[in-house]
Amino acid sequence: MIGARNKFAKYRGLGKYVGWLRKAKFQLLIAIVSGIVYGATSGFGIPIMLKLASQTLFVHRDITGPALVLLAMFPMLVMSIRAGCEILNAYHVGYCGQVILQEIRIMVFDKIQRLPLEFFKKTEPGELITKSLNDTAVLQNTIIEVSQEIIKQPMAVIGAVSALVYLCWKQSDVAILLIFICAMPLIVVPVKLIGEKMRKKMFTLQASTETIMTQLSHNLSAVQEVRAFTMEKAEVARYRSTCERVMHAVMKTVKYSVVLSPIIEVISAAGVGIAMVYTYSKGIGADIFIALVGALYFSYDPIKKLARLNNQIKTGMASFERIEDLLNRPEKITDPQNPVEIGDISNISFKDVRFSYDDQSEVLHGLNIDMVRGNTYALVGSSGAGKTTIINLILRFYDVSSGKVTIDGINVRDMRLDDLRRNISIVPQSPTLVNGTIFENILWGAPWATRSEVMEAAKKAYAHDFIAEFSNGYDTSVGESGMRLSGGQKQRIALARAFLRNAPILILDEATSSLDANSEYAIHKAIEALIVNKTAILISHRFTMMSIVDKVFVIDRGNVAEEGSPKELEQRTDSLYYSLYQKQQGGLK
Repeated sequence: MIGARNKFAKYRGLGKYVGWLRKAKFQLLIAIVSGIVYGATSGFGIPIMLKLASQTLFVHRDITGPALVLLAMFPMLVMSIRAGCEILNAYHVGYCGQVILQEIRIMVFDKIQRLPLEFFKKTEPGELITKSLNDTAVLQNTIIEVSQEIIKQPMAVIGAVSALVYLCWKQSDVAILLIFICAMPLIVVPVKLIGEKMRKKMFTLQASTETIMTQLSHNLSAVQEVRAFTMEKAEVARYRSTCERVMHAVMKTVKYSVVLSPIIEVISAAGVGIAMVYTYSKGIGADIFIALVGALYFSYDPIKKLARLNNQIKTGMASFERIEDLLNRPEKITDPQNPVEIGDISNISFKDVRFSYDDQSEVLHGLNIDMVRGNTYALVGSSGAGKTTIINLILRFYDVSSGKVTIDGINVRDMRLDDLRRNISIVPQSPTLVNGTIFENILWGAPWATRSEVMEAAKKAYAHDFIAEFSNGYDTSVGESGMRLSGGQKQRIALARAFLRNAPILILDEATSSLDANSEYAIHKAIEALIVNKTAILISHRFTMMSIVDKVFVIDRGNVAEEGSPKELEQRTDSLYYSLYQKQQGGLK
């Protein structure tokens, strides 16, 4: 009982996607009506047509002239109606399927945008690509197949059984009807068993497909490294091994998909054969015999198609469950129910903040930091000390385990995410560019900005000159992940975004790490202008940037070990800051 309830819940979940067809009411209505007419003309119309034609041609044999012409046109009329309805049904069901596919893909993509960063650390990109593209396409095919056949084939069965009942009633003989009924359990059992096998094999196949997608994604993201370390043959061998596993999984699904129809055909043929022997022994006339055989055929054939449809449903449900698994992942970082309305915010405070990633040991241990507008702060420390974690908590990529992060006295958890992040500009160490033009990439800083404002931001970031050297200027495509630009050029595009956004909080994470000495000097001047009247936070291992810093927080093992101005800390020879400074200057070996 519980199992049946769970299955019903799954199909009911699928029903919410079908609800999107409200956008295609007209197309859905045509698909339903044409499917009903197709099924009726197939199951009932053709057997009765065969009876009338054979009765006229082989029993009465007295038809002549126009009546004979009408008789010849009758099959064409029936089949024309049937064909027209099939075309209408297929086209409009296809349209409805595309509506559903579009909405599912958008829903999956939207969900990916809202999942927490920790999800992406645990999830391979191949899984997301497979669920976004492959699983949605499989589900679309299932919906189209089901929508096309779920009306036509049951109607064909109803029509054929109605014709069978009518013919048996006319002959006052129910034996043929009993033959049909007795054959049903022999068909239902293999349908159920093979369908369940099909669903399990599809889970295996989709998992194997994820592996292929992941390997391909990793390979494409490391094309230079693969060639530099001469790993081409090893990568091909690894990919071949995965493809072979996928092929093995595919062939298992093919085995179960192709075996069902022949089984049903054999059972159906046995039923028709028994009916033929019975009608011969009873001396039933040719007209009734042909009509009965036609009715039996159009009873079994839709059942065979419905059995194949059951396999398709099992395949689709495997993809549906995988998509549902993604859509049901918890969104830990969300807007509060009653967000605090804010304007420009700038003063940042950490109060007894503790934080750990999942079940790992604590990264921050009761951290206390205050940053006020108009000052520039540097976070200094060895790798793994917790500097990036502090930035992530300000941006609310993660939530604190205890304590609180406030900006202008407002807990960041009480703000809308959009309100919080629009007040922050960030220049990461390794900026990511989208596959578009330089103009489009800078526009990320402020999507509402004008072209002249974008150009002005690029000039401030010392990016305008190299952009002007391209033949297409700001309309030059940067390529996938900005591969057509150098590291320094990408860094300056990221700086241009920050200039364009001009938010009250500015985060510079190794912002000059990819620049040459001349460019770095120019950028220093630009940043000095940018940080005026802002809360600027600098993460840098290059102490040349300290000239613009008002206060340094030395982070060690998740807490503030030292704080003060760069000059104050440099004079304390026993300080951790002094030790780090000396190492970079080459004073200690």
